[in-house]
Amino acid sequence: MLRHGRMEVVKFRSSSGIAKVIGVALCLAGALTIAFYTGPPLRPINHHRAFRTPHHASKAPTSRGTWVLGTFLMLLSNVTWSLWMVWQAALLKEFPNKMLLTTAQCVLSTAQSFVVAAVAERDFAKWKLRFDISLLAVAYTVMMICYSLECYLI
Repeated sequence: MLRHGRMEVVKFRSSSGIAKVIGVALCLAGALTIAFYTGPPLRPINHHRAFRTPHHASKAPTSRGTWVLGTFLMLLSNVTWSLWMVWQAALLKEFPNKMLLTTAQCVLSTAQSFVVAAVAERDFAKWKLRFDISLLAVAYTVMMICYSLECYLI
């Protein structure tokens, strides 16, 4: 992708080019291994009550199709995010206002996340924050978004 956009040069005869190709191959091999490995399910190490699943939750193991679909969706997510980073670099050459671009990205990401969340959980009563792990998750997410924006803008 970067090679076709002439943003990255891969020289197959140099050690750096070989390292790039091997790195990509290892990443893909690892992702496919995780997708198709059918070992025992991983259990969380921490047995704190905040991480317990509700009693009414299904304890049935997930199917192989779910793992493959999840891996495919994660791969698709990473590829689209990588494409956005590449296109963003090209966009910044023509439109150098980083603040406006970052603001537009945050607003559009918020709208997209709201639509996905509204489709996934239609009962807005379940959206209320309680004083448990969900509040900690929201606080952590907000801190990471602020940190990422700060790093990007600096």
